[in-house]
Amino acid sequence: MSSIFIRSFSSTTSTQKVGCAMVKPIHHKIRIKKQLLSPRFPELKLQPYDIRSPKYRPYLTRQDRVKEHYHNTLEPDLLLINYKHEDTVVEGIKRRQWDMTSPYHINRPLRKPRGQAVPSPDVHPVTVRSIPRFEAVTLNCYVKDSSRVPSFAISANLMLQQITGMKPKSIYAKTNVPQWKIRPGMKMGAKITLHGAQASQFISTLTELVLPRIREFEGISNRSGDRYGNIAFGLTPQQMTFFPEIELNQDSWPVTFGVHVTLHTSAQVDADARILLSGLGFPFVGSERVPKNLTERK
Repeated sequence: MSSIFIRSFSSTTSTQKVGCAMVKPIHHKIRIKKQLLSPRFPELKLQPYDIRSPKYRPYLTRQDRVKEHYHNTLEPDLLLINYKHEDTVVEGIKRRQWDMTSPYHINRPLRKPRGQAVPSPDVHPVTVRSIPRFEAVTLNCYVKDSSRVPSFAISANLMLQQITGMKPKSIYAKTNVPQWKIRPGMKMGAKITLHGAQASQFISTLTELVLPRIREFEGISNRSGDRYGNIAFGLTPQQMTFFPEIELNQDSWPVTFGVHVTLHTSAQVDADARILLSGLGFPFVGSERVPKNLTERK
């Protein structure tokens, strides 16, 4: 005998009522690792930051001289030099509105800033919380002859790894240049960005051992920079041989390559970045670039 159930919005029949569960609901489900419950291995229950844990990895093994010099000497001096009483925010160049002389201006995006392609950020007053500081350094080694000799890209990668102690990333071509015999996907060099203790060790070697020994090096140009606190300069293949890691093994490095060095800071303008880097030992030479707008602090 088959029973027919009629589907309706409301009904009082007992066949369509839901039964009441007697088990209390579980609101939180915790994933339990059974291997941690064994009393035979109590060290597995320790936190990774505990020195008794096998997962502990020491990270403060030596003193950062550059960081210590910044906090003890440069930081208060930079606040004294850059601080201005009752200083105000200097607005950067922003995108411009359309004059609405045409009906097509209604939904059109804003125009580009006058005199430049991208808008510039606002320059805020320097306070105790916004003192310029050194953040990172980027080394970019592009070898044009890698299209002719593919092993040059591997040598550039090993050279950066030797002088920094870190593993760099390879640079690949993105466009097709027939006159240079470059195709997309070809390995053309290496690039690496250093932070923390590795960056401090590199700039210490650069300012104390490499740059003072270069006779023709007068200093970093005051015109170098991207107007937002990042200073860049280059080292020739002959100047790269002054690094101790390469100089002591001249037979292993018959060919060296030039490197573009970019110093990243938290300064809002290049003038503050040059003051910070000069305190870290980088020399500057030449006349400064004349600012085109008010965002460049004098």
